[in-house]
Amino acid sequence: MKIRFGVRAKILIFFLALSFISLGVISSLAFRTIYQVSYIATQNSATMGEDVARKSIAALEDLGRRLIQRRALNVANEIEIFLRYHLGLSTSEMKGDKELAGIAVQSVGQTGSTMVYDNAGAVYFSADPNMIGVNLFKVGGEPVYFSSIVERSFKGNASGYYDWEDEKGEVRVKYMHCIPVKGTNLVAAASTYIDEYSAPAEGLEEDITATVQDTIQSIDDEVEKAQWIFTGVFGGMILIATAVIFLLAGAITRPIRALTKGAEVIAKGELDYSIKAETGDEIQQLAEQFNEMAKALKESYTGLEQKVVERTKQERQRAEQLRTINEVGRKISSIVNLDELLPYVGNLLRETFNYYNVNIFLLEPGSGALTLKALCLSGQKGVIPVGVPLEVDEESIIGWVAQSGEPILVNDVSDDSRYRAVEALRETKSELAVPVKIGNNVLGVLDVESTEVDAFSEADLFTVQTLADQLAVAIENARLYEETRQIAVMEERNRMAREIHDTLAQGFSGIILQLEAAEQALGEDSSAAERHLNQARSLARRSLAEARRSVWNLRPQALEQLPLVEAIKQEVDKFRQSIGVNVGFSISGIRRDLPPEIEAGLLRIFQESMTNVRRHAKATEVEVSLTFDESAVGLNIRDNGVGFRPRTADAEKKRDTFGLISMRERARGLGGTFEVQSRRGKGTLVRVVIPTSKEVS
Repeated sequence: MKIRFGVRAKILIFFLALSFISLGVISSLAFRTIYQVSYIATQNSATMGEDVARKSIAALEDLGRRLIQRRALNVANEIEIFLRYHLGLSTSEMKGDKELAGIAVQSVGQTGSTMVYDNAGAVYFSADPNMIGVNLFKVGGEPVYFSSIVERSFKGNASGYYDWEDEKGEVRVKYMHCIPVKGTNLVAAASTYIDEYSAPAEGLEEDITATVQDTIQSIDDEVEKAQWIFTGVFGGMILIATAVIFLLAGAITRPIRALTKGAEVIAKGELDYSIKAETGDEIQQLAEQFNEMAKALKESYTGLEQKVVERTKQERQRAEQLRTINEVGRKISSIVNLDELLPYVGNLLRETFNYYNVNIFLLEPGSGALTLKALCLSGQKGVIPVGVPLEVDEESIIGWVAQSGEPILVNDVSDDSRYRAVEALRETKSELAVPVKIGNNVLGVLDVESTEVDAFSEADLFTVQTLADQLAVAIENARLYEETRQIAVMEERNRMAREIHDTLAQGFSGIILQLEAAEQALGEDSSAAERHLNQARSLARRSLAEARRSVWNLRPQALEQLPLVEAIKQEVDKFRQSIGVNVGFSISGIRRDLPPEIEAGLLRIFQESMTNVRRHAKATEVEVSLTFDESAVGLNIRDNGVGFRPRTADAEKKRDTFGLISMRERARGLGGTFEVQSRRGKGTLVRVVIPTSKEVS
């Protein structure tokens, strides 16, 4: 039998068939796996890139909306605070107020800004001068989304998107948030192009798209290379054992599967996952590119999260500062005792913001020396005596603020020559001092210290200055409260005097008249009755003298031992010695004694007027004159101080100028006239005329 195929041939045919089948199957599986991996990697890369870009844009746009809303809220709150301390501003005064305009118009993003309009749509403040006075319902155009937002803002917070043409003529989407200002008919609005916030994510989207395209191209290149490799190896693998073929297939498919798994894990958002494919070829390069892409995405997310955290921290600090300001405002409205209020404000400021030390200094009205009224040091008490006048160097931080009326922010005291080291406060590294003042009149200094360098920011300066302004209001309220109390006491004493005069004194006078009439009626023969009548008359007269003495004791203390002229002269000497101002005193006309109530009223008016000179006038010379006429007495007090614009009586009541009100009411109560003449920079004249022709019983 002719052998057609030998054993070798069969073996070769078998192994060739086995090799072809094995290689064919393995090749088919490999190609299918490669195409599947390529497809999955391509789809996952594209999906992941789109998802990352979409979420980044959404997150940035959300952050942009929050920032726009926060800016509108800040402007509304700051306008509310400003108007609270500037009551009575008319519409024209508000529009012309530069400080209010600086609060109302603030930048938003790169090109946006805030504006303020009223509930009729008229613009009060805007970054665009052409918009001031324009009605917003006439600039929205079609569609009416802009007008709809403005209209909804009259009922409360409103926000939304609308199309707007930019400077290049391109129509872009803007986002606007409107917040009504509490207690007013004004609305604060903040707007800007929303794509300013999403622009970084759009750039990131382009980078992701480019990276995905590169990845897809690399996968396609690798697939094409794998095809050529398997095609070239196909002929040589005929004589290679099946094990080698399987090992080769496993060596090829293993890193690709690792790459596929890594792509799927990264697509799910696990950016910390690292693809391990140590093949030393393009697949390893592809895996490394995936790892780099995941690292870049993680860094981008981390940067965005850090920015959000920092901004959130700043906004929380801002909210805490506003809360502290509001709390102090409520406390000031309920406390008139400075010894209780000042330590409370100092401790609240220190504890809320973790400051090292908070000091409150006040200027003594007489000597002008600074007195430490509150010391709030972390963990210690009584380091520096409180309530004792201190010798403060005028070139020091505290002295400079008290003299100039301007705040100082020193974030490194070692670099500032005005800092004066105190052993008890040796841990101080930075210091913030602001004046406590009403108008241009400095009442004291609020000083804050920290143990850290660069501890204070502009936000801290705003907060501390606001608290200082509220302290100034509290100090002024305390002064007015004390004056009110003294006036109430004096009015009560005068009421008692009138009651004594109208009842007891007049009753005794009636007794005397009745006794004298009885004496005349008895005749000359009744010696015993006459003796008893004399005793009754003597007793009644002593009681009348006692009643008059009680009335006399209700006069001001200065008039108990001295006449009016000497009492005023004594007050002039005290003023000259305590303040160091040149004060002249002159008398014209014939001096005479005046009724007690007139002397008391003139002395009180003189004391109140000199108090105003000491506190507000900043005068170097004062002239006091007392004029006696036949039917009236006049008192003039003239100074060369800064002066002011006199207000009407109704305006004084609205402005709570209690000193002028009390002087005017005293003069009117005595039937006289009270007049104030003043001009800014030209001094002030106070003139009082009281009639004396009417006898006072």
